Amino acid sequence: MNIIMKRTLLFTLLMMFAVTAAAQKRYDEIKYPKLNEFKKANVEEFQLDNGIKFYLVEDKELPLIRVSATIRTGSLQDPEGKEGLASMTGELMREGGSVNYPADKLNVLLEDKAAFMSTFIGQGSGSASMNILKEDFDELLPVFVDLVQNPLFPEDKIELSKTQRKSGISRRNDDQASIANREYSKLIYGENSPLTRQIEYATLDAISREDIVAFHKEAFVGNNMTFGVIGDFDTKEMKKKLEEAFGSLPAGTENNLIYPEINYSFPSTVNFINKSDVNQSYVLVGHIGGLRENPDYAKIQMMNQILGGGFAGRLFQTVRTDLGLAYAVGGGYGSNINYPGTFSLFVMTKSSTTAQAIDALIAEVEKMQTNPVTKKELEDAR
Repeated sequence: MNIIMKRTLLFTLLMMFAVTAAAQKRYDEIKYPKLNEFKKANVEEFQLDNGIKFYLVEDKELPLIRVSATIRTGSLQDPEGKEGLASMTGELMREGGSVNYPADKLNVLLEDKAAFMSTFIGQGSGSASMNILKEDFDELLPVFVDLVQNPLFPEDKIELSKTQRKSGISRRNDDQASIANREYSKLIYGENSPLTRQIEYATLDAISREDIVAFHKEAFVGNNMTFGVIGDFDTKEMKKKLEEAFGSLPAGTENNLIYPEINYSFPSTVNFINKSDVNQSYVLVGHIGGLRENPDYAKIQMMNQILGGGFAGRLFQTVRTDLGLAYAVGGGYGSNINYPGTFSLFVMTKSSTTAQAIDALIAEVEKMQTNPVTKKELEDAR
């Protein structure tokens, strides 16, 4: 080996050691750059006669346009005995295509244009969105409107959706975390609360195509829809295009989503679920949470980060790192918009250390009440 090759090899090895040493910095040694200044966007607002509200924001950085709608509907409106109706409706709008663009035709069109359209209905809201190139907007806007207004809901897609959901039901007790979180919600909100109702084989079988069509007809009307449009466009021209495209949608009647009353007074209990095929525990400890309208909401988020937020959180540092009692640990105080969240701490531990892990969780909560947050913890959380 000549001297040049030796020097090259030595230099390479030194560089490898230097890179390795640099990569081994502790998380608390990492220096974070200053955050970029937040600039509020200029928003153009307008409303059609049929009740649809629009919010437009020009962004010419890329030749893209995103249209996103929020619909006032949700699984809270599922009739008793037909749980799954709302979510199936949201899924099948896109999966089944529309009257003028059935699923296969729609899929080919979107693939050719590198475009994306989706629909979804969750617990307390629905959505419909489209991401496309600016040059394709005039061609694809009518397709999107047809998908929102005239979904096809073919019987074969309905049956496929039911089969897939039944498959999910058959596996819902395979995972400890899924079981624990499902039953924990029932303990907090109530066994028969609209917030905790489950889709079952029987409820899926009870849903007909007529039910889906009727649910869509009631939900996807002007008075239930709010659109946001952002991208590379001229606001004046976009406003005209949207008025022409969506002006014919029926106004309909505004949905009134009724959230159940939550009882803040309930006894402290210990509840077990036996799963004999595992040798570890998934534990949830907590109680009812709060609402985002709480004036202390921002402070609560900081507390969540310090207590249970990631590797630097007190729970992780104590229960997992120092005590070695957890595979995973975390949690925090949850806050929802329309109904209270839950304060939930979780830990995954060996069956033999379950009691110790629970004691450690509770001890850390008590320390949050007695041990002041340090300046470093506060800065890291920010």
